[in-house]
Amino acid sequence: MTARMIRTKPPRRSRRHRDHRVPRGGRTVEVDALADGRVILDAIRCIVRELRESSRAAESEVGVSGAQLFVLHKLAALRVASVNQLAEATLTHQSSVSAVVSRLAVLGLVARQRSAIDGRQIDVTLTRRGMLLSRRAPEAAQEHLMTAIASMEPTDRRRLGGLLRQLTVTIAGDRPAPMFFEDAPNDR
Repeated sequence: MTARMIRTKPPRRSRRHRDHRVPRGGRTVEVDALADGRVILDAIRCIVRELRESSRAAESEVGVSGAQLFVLHKLAALRVASVNQLAEATLTHQSSVSAVVSRLAVLGLVARQRSAIDGRQIDVTLTRRGMLLSRRAPEAAQEHLMTAIASMEPTDRRRLGGLLRQLTVTIAGDRPAPMFFEDAPNDR
């Protein structure tokens, strides 16, 4: 028994909703796809610009990257945290936060010690220098981004997350994302 292929026509779209096709660099591209692409890329550019400017401001004002500042602020709020707790607080993969914590430790801004409660866990705390720096430092742009995402309707958040995940898997694969403007642990 062989399966028959059933041919179906694509649904007919009204003239108003039809994508117009234009020649572009030797191939035909749909105008609506170009317009949609521009809206998406402009939004991504806007977010990246805010994060980059915030990171540069942090570097010039207090001498740490935006990602390091973000972790410092989260650690100041938590007082004591494991790397996993910091990863959860920053909505970032554990390996990325671990790399940032290591850089902060080298700078003398955080201290790591074995947990008094669970000897298998390492607790991270701010040093006196780290506490002073976090108090005078500007807020990280990641905080504004997290607030904006949290203010979205839950269905919109999930839809946006799914679409962005689909996009990033297509262009970058399924590897963990580093913190903004920090090298991934294996990129060094």
